Amino acid sequence: MKTMNRKSGQAMTEYVIIICVVAIAALLVAGVFGTNIRNLFKSANQSMVAGEATQKDMQDEGGTKDVRVNDFKD
Repeated sequence: MKTMNRKSGQAMTEYVIIICVVAIAALLVAGVFGTNIRNLFKSANQSMVAGEATQKDMQDEGGTKDVRVNDFKD
């Protein structure tokens, strides 16, 4: 019975060590690439906001009909 408890404790310790290594790696990656990731999200956000402003410009000359789910009937 004691060997079973030792193996279980050893496995738990190994999992904790692996989790710590992964957490440290994630922090290092975030530190190295954090500015690049922040800039990517900023540019994506700006393009989405700009897309809302120009959505009317993208419609055809005659305009488009606002179609809803309830408009389709058998």
